[in-house]
Amino acid sequence: MKVSIKGIGVLGGFGCGIGDLNKTIITGKSSSAAMVIKTTDGDIEVPAFLANTDRLKSFVSKRDLRRIDHYIRMALLGCFLALEDADMLHANRGKMGIIIATGYGSTCNTFDLQHSVITEAAPFCSPIQFSNSVHNAAATYISILLKEMGPNLSVSHYDMSIASAFLSAYQWLQEGRVESVLVGSVDEYSKILGYFRHCLYNKGNKKADFAGKMNHEYAIIGEGANFFVLTGENEANSPYGFIEEIKMGNFKRKGINLPENTAFFLGADGYSECDDQYVNYLSEDARVASYSHLYGGLPVGTGFDIAIAALSNKFGTVFKSGDSPIYNSDRLNVIRHNEDLGSRRICCLKLGAGGSYGWVSLNH
Repeated sequence: MKVSIKGIGVLGGFGCGIGDLNKTIITGKSSSAAMVIKTTDGDIEVPAFLANTDRLKSFVSKRDLRRIDHYIRMALLGCFLALEDADMLHANRGKMGIIIATGYGSTCNTFDLQHSVITEAAPFCSPIQFSNSVHNAAATYISILLKEMGPNLSVSHYDMSIASAFLSAYQWLQEGRVESVLVGSVDEYSKILGYFRHCLYNKGNKKADFAGKMNHEYAIIGEGANFFVLTGENEANSPYGFIEEIKMGNFKRKGINLPENTAFFLGADGYSECDDQYVNYLSEDARVASYSHLYGGLPVGTGFDIAIAALSNKFGTVFKSGDSPIYNSDRLNVIRHNEDLGSRRICCLKLGAGGSYGWVSLNH
């Protein structure tokens, strides 16, 4: 079954919208911000790719936004941008399913909630903070504001969350349970993540047991949202092509059976346990690229790779990879300049911890 990509909504350190992502891919550069974290040893600075949600005001009233935190705002903006891109924002969408993937969940709100319970004298925590801290909060707000009554699912499978969410969406469409699926993901930056990254790089810190196990240049923390409107219609004029196949498994147990005639977009976010594995499972003639230097390291980064793959289908071009995003890249056939896509499909591949893997294959 061919699943068409009808619309895309993205936001992150590169900007807001599929147009901003396209411009960033062409320039090959994305700007990070220096986040200051107060510690007992003094202030530290940590780089991060941050998302701006100001544009959400054009879709949702201030009244509806006043109790919504940054995590949920990113998810809402991503879904509205995807529906707008698909020209389905105000149209009759029929029966639509909603699937939200996240690796971390609402970390900032959750940690603030825990801190308030520990430090404040009040016997009870804020009910708003509590309701916004649960993993399905984003999906709930989306369904309420869109007035959608179809199936609603939240997926948390760390760096395999994207593959899990797309696999569920594919099944829903194949079974005819829905006419379309709004599938997306969201993760946010938090001070806890920032401090963890600082400890990884601060080799003088005795607590930094994992120091040196990340690639400094490409392990910048990222945040953002990426959403897609998928339909089961075999539309020949689908602007972004279609999802051809989705696979998940464990490469340490059964290896990986990867598709042929393919350009591989690798989820290489700087963690050596995962990045070091790609060279073991890709053939020497496989053409590969990685774009994590544009959106940062986050569990749902594969969603941005899928958006970039969709743009590649639209323009018939495989965009150049980052300078050196993959360990042992001299042993891989990295795409250093823009190439004609030709008849190739694109496989967005993510190798995770413990041997887990997931990939989403796109064609045009």
